Amino acid sequence: MAKNRKGRAALLATVAATTLAGLPVAQAAAEPVTSNACPETAVFEVDGYGHGEELTNWNNTAFNANPPAGWEIVQVPYHDGVFPVVDEYPLDKAVADGTSKLDAAVRDFHARCSGTRLVISGYSEGALVAGNVLEALAKTNDIPHHLIEGVLYGNPRRAFGDGGAGGIAGGIETNLPTILPDVTMQGPHEFGDLSVADICNENDGICNSANMITNLAAFANGLVGYASGDHGYVLNPAADLGKGRVLYRQPQRVPHGAPLPLPIGTPWQIQQLLGDTTMARDAARTAANGLSAFVGQETLDKLAETNPWYLLLKEA
Repeated sequence: MAKNRKGRAALLATVAATTLAGLPVAQAAAEPVTSNACPETAVFEVDGYGHGEELTNWNNTAFNANPPAGWEIVQVPYHDGVFPVVDEYPLDKAVADGTSKLDAAVRDFHARCSGTRLVISGYSEGALVAGNVLEALAKTNDIPHHLIEGVLYGNPRRAFGDGGAGGIAGGIETNLPTILPDVTMQGPHEFGDLSVADICNENDGICNSANMITNLAAFANGLVGYASGDHGYVLNPAADLGKGRVLYRQPQRVPHGAPLPLPIGTPWQIQQLLGDTTMARDAARTAANGLSAFVGQETLDKLAETNPWYLLLKEA
């Protein structure tokens, strides 16, 4: 597939500027353990959109500069992508690439060091990849579950739960319906009995996406939050282990309250649970057309340049 380099460059430049804001900068990634002994903990790092191969966000952290004693860092590059044509790999192919490489890395490490704790950690699209591997491992006993932990940041498949002032919310893939071929919205992750910290900022519309049908203002708040840097996190798996589902409250970017008291699911739920793709796409299109009441044109233009999930919404 041909790659639109100009569009890709514009997307990556702004994403890098927003996601790295506030993150400690290291001189270099930590060196792996060089002795023959197995480490107490191995942490597998997967990065987000625009950084899947270089792991820029992880390499610019204080955690990678100075990991805890007994921890070995294992970086897992993959070919990221979301939107067809703009990205060389559409979402399904990118996630499959990352999932295959991460799963192999985890299994190979466990085969060599069967007693090492395995921490699988991802940011943004990397959280989608890491979460998919955790979800698969939760369904098997190939690796003992007490050895597996997860730490996810800005997860697009974050499960439904407390979304703050805007009511129940999950990741963007629990809200948007599937609109384009090869760009499948998979719905919420299910981790079974695994210990997984799923970290999210309240204004981050990637992991905290309010129902666009019943609370468009809260949904818009998540988009403005993304454009304003609220998709940025301090990546530190050692500090966040075992925290479970976490929502960090933030001052609202777009004023909003509770959702309308209507028994209506998200467009993704309408499509997947009711089987009505037409209704789901109509609802997404109505939401997209209504965003201008809450979001200025300058911000909408910025989202069109930097947020592939917003591009998907516009395709409805």
